[in-house]
Amino acid sequence: MFRRRPLRRRPPRRPPPGGPRRATLQMLRRANRLMEAGQYAQAYPLLKRLAEGAARHGMPVRAANLTLRAARARLEMGSAADAVDLVRQAIQWLIAAGQAERLRGLLPRMVKELERHGYTNEAVALRAEMSALLGGTGMPAPEARRGTLPTQCPSCSGPVHAGQVTWIDDQSAECAYCGSTIRAA
Repeated sequence: MFRRRPLRRRPPRRPPPGGPRRATLQMLRRANRLMEAGQYAQAYPLLKRLAEGAARHGMPVRAANLTLRAARARLEMGSAADAVDLVRQAIQWLIAAGQAERLRGLLPRMVKELERHGYTNEAVALRAEMSALLGGTGMPAPEARRGTLPTQCPSCSGPVHAGQVTWIDDQSAECAYCGSTIRAA
């Protein structure tokens, strides 16, 4: 009377186009949105995981930048000791990558953030430690660069600072977080 239709088998699921890179970029966008929204406790584990993944895949500069972002989240959460430890870890990655010169632009901002949150002792200690590490040359402000960059990466929504990007040419730079090209105005 009633005939039963044969069941159709679905083809096996394929990974989404872009694979792990796409998933990583989505996680990075989510972490950046959480940071913008002030949800630091939710952003911190994502940033930490992204930094560890970048380090595992041989991207020490990205690992350092993500670790600095995680340090900012910890600082906003009220944990200066954890934040300073993360900053030290990021500094070691930059030095290992041969990017110690980048510290001259980054360190004044880190020290300023610690002072802004009322952690003067930690700021003084970090400044002294970094001054000794950089050969006592101090920490001058980053020099002005070629074009004016947007404040956020169009790809991952991460913050863009002239001292944290790698300039490709006079009008384009590489995002420190996702590696995409950012056009200067």
